[in-house]
Amino acid sequence: MKRIFEALVCATVFAPQSVDTTTDKTTSFVDTSGASEIAFLVSTAALGAGKALTVTLMGSEQDTGDSPNAIGDAVVFTDSVGTDPQMAVVSYKVDPANPRYIGLKFQHNGDAAVLCSVAAAGRSLYLPAMNGWTAAK
Repeated sequence: MKRIFEALVCATVFAPQSVDTTTDKTTSFVDTSGASEIAFLVSTAALGAGKALTVTLMGSEQDTGDSPNAIGDAVVFTDSVGTDPQMAVVSYKVDPANPRYIGLKFQHNGDAAVLCSVAAAGRSLYLPAMNGWTAAK
């Protein structure tokens, strides 16, 4: 059985930086080929009680993320406490009907700019071990 760090491929897709309120930010896009599931971990400083982080999953046919389209509806995460850092987890089960490259668009409505970062973690598809068998013709 693999240890967790051996089973996942992780990458920073939005380096920690200050994000102004109501400003749309977009992460780098990840290639989902060969993956069964991708999770994005959006980390923010405290937003303020009742303030929210809105996240939209985006898909593109280009690795640069050009001309992205929303996949599904935006999801809103609300900071109920207001004084603690927040983490929103967005999971995406890879669907071949959607674009190959996936990223996030997000914004918050906090009272001021806050520090934000996003990491992506992916799990590869299970493939049986090579056994030397070939398909009969």
